[in-house]
Amino acid sequence: MGMKFGLLMMLKSMETIKQIFLWLLVVLAPIDLMHAQVIIGDTSTSLATVLDVNAQNSSGGFGGFLMPVVTEAQQALIPVSMSDNSDDGLMVYVSDPLTGKRCWEVYDAYAQAWRSIYCPSECNDILFTENFQSYLADTGVTGLSSSNGDYPAGVSKWTLTSFDSFGSNTPALPGLLIDANDYGLVQGGELVIKDTNGAFRFETQNINITGYTNIVVSMDLRESGPLEYDVALHTTDFNCGNTQSDYIDIEISTDGGSSFIEVPNFSTYGNANHTIADNFSGTIAFNLSSITGTSLVIRVRTQNWADDEYFYIDNIVVRCN
Repeated sequence: MGMKFGLLMMLKSMETIKQIFLWLLVVLAPIDLMHAQVIIGDTSTSLATVLDVNAQNSSGGFGGFLMPVVTEAQQALIPVSMSDNSDDGLMVYVSDPLTGKRCWEVYDAYAQAWRSIYCPSECNDILFTENFQSYLADTGVTGLSSSNGDYPAGVSKWTLTSFDSFGSNTPALPGLLIDANDYGLVQGGELVIKDTNGAFRFETQNINITGYTNIVVSMDLRESGPLEYDVALHTTDFNCGNTQSDYIDIEISTDGGSSFIEVPNFSTYGNANHTIADNFSGTIAFNLSSITGTSLVIRVRTQNWADDEYFYIDNIVVRCN
């Protein structure tokens, strides 16, 4: 009896092993191990392919390939390697309801930047752009001089100003900038802002947006040196953490500069009082909808307090959405 039972169990085990083996054959049959190819939904492919996905599914219908979909904030959190080129060619589709951006993008590891391959849009009009590439080095203002490089005579797209004292909103130059080490200057194709000792402002020219009701504003921002901020010291944007608090504020006007609205707490990097009040490096973008005005002005107000603290502004773009 014991022998029969043992034999029966052996036969059942062999049957189970056979079923597993057959299942593996079905699953692995489309995979050409010799050529490291993966074929899904078919049995053969070109020798040039590594992955071949048939559009027809098992039910007879058809489908497509859906790559990872992220918002711009989520894209900024992707831990691409900064030490080698192992992530070169990494792809995502950016679909951001907040900024309006919809782009198929690939990571360029050599430039350490995301590149747009295709961005479907009903409108591709570029209304304003500034990449700071066309100016002499050190164009801008310092605590010693309000006329450097091409500024101000050779600059028509923007202006720079400090303010006459801490807590004041009255523009003045040199204002709170004390010496040559306190400045807003174009360096290396970026606007670099250093040790402003209070509020300092970059402001664009009036940008014609006549006929456009939806636009997207984007720019690249980054900093070096740790940002510090004490919310308890905030009274106003011009009286905020004397000698301590650092921040970036972005303000938008759609009525030619008569009134401005501040962009608050971008992607949780700021707070109710400031657009950014924490360490940040990336693209900031936002959508303006149902616009009734005809003239757009962008302001970037910054504040930092030390010789080793810098803000960088680059690639400002205004486009229709």
